[in-house]
Formats: sequence, structure tokens, C-alpha cells
Amino acid sequence: MGAIHFLSNGRGVQRPAEGLDLQRLPLGAAADWQAAVVGECRRHGTLSPGLFAFLERTGLLDRCTFLASDGADDPLRFRYLGAPTRAFFGRGWARQMVGRPDQDDPHRAIAEELGAEYREAMEGGEPIFNRVVITGLSAAPLRYAHMLVGWRDSSGRRAVLSAIDLLPAEG
Repeated sequence: MGAIHFLSNGRGVQRPAEGLDLQRLPLGAAADWQAAVVGECRRHGTLSPGLFAFLERTGLLDRCTFLASDGADDPLRFRYLGAPTRAFFGRGWARQMVGRPDQDDPHRAIAEELGAEYREAMEGGEPIFNRVVITGLSAAPLRYAHMLVGWRDSSGRRAVLSAIDLLPAEG
């Protein structure tokens, strides 16, 4: 037959609603490696190839997700998705999202809330540190802490780096 036929009882698959819980934390609560990323960002003062060289040299790039716009009127687009993001959302989602606007994410409610955090980091000029819990997308919630560092240049181009530290499951 070649295709799998699923019987339906009319209710469809019941999934918990997607949810995002953000808790702002003091910068001093960040992991040492996240604090090192902030220090390097401050040392460079702007988004630069030297920052990415630091992240690659120290093995931290794969713990980060990076979004940037091409200009003032361009939305933030996913440019690099680190291992924690790819592992949770899946390789298919990652392939679909690289180069696409963050607000095109099919997980709309989560994208909107995270987008507000990205904007605050870019417009405020100061890093933001949050504890994040995402529920409803898998059997177990995703728990992590992210350090967000944002930039805005004189042309209006924007960027944000999210340094992600996975947290243990509560139990």
C-alpha cells in the first residue's frame, strides 16, 4: 500500500499548548563562559569577525545562536543556530529557519516573546540574562539560560547573539 493510514476519532492529536516562561536574572548569575562572551563583546565594541574568531577558537560558537538583519527595514533573520537550538527544535526546523525571519517561526507565540527580548538587547545596548522554559513542544520542557547581547549600527542594521546554557530538568 505504501502509505500509512491513521484512524481518526474526530478529536485529533491532543498536545499541550506551547508556552514560554522567561525570568530575568542578574548578569552575575551567568555561567563563566557566558560572562566571557559578554566580556569579549564589550572588548570588540561592535559585531566583528574577531568576535566570531574568539567564539570558534574557544569552542563556544556551537553554544550560540545568532540573528541579524541586512538593513534597517529588514527583519532579524536566523544566521547561525547552535547545537542546543538544533537539538531541541530538530534539524528539519533548523534547515527551514536558517536565513528566514525569526517571526516566520511556526512556533508563533514563542517567537514573539523571544523577539521582544532580542529587541530589548539590541535597543538597550546592555546584555540581558534570562532563565527560559519552553513547554508544549516535546515530552519534557526545554530549560536553559541565555545571555543576549545585541547591536545596532548607524545604518540601522541589527544583530543579537544568544549564548545558551542548558539547565538540568527539574525533578
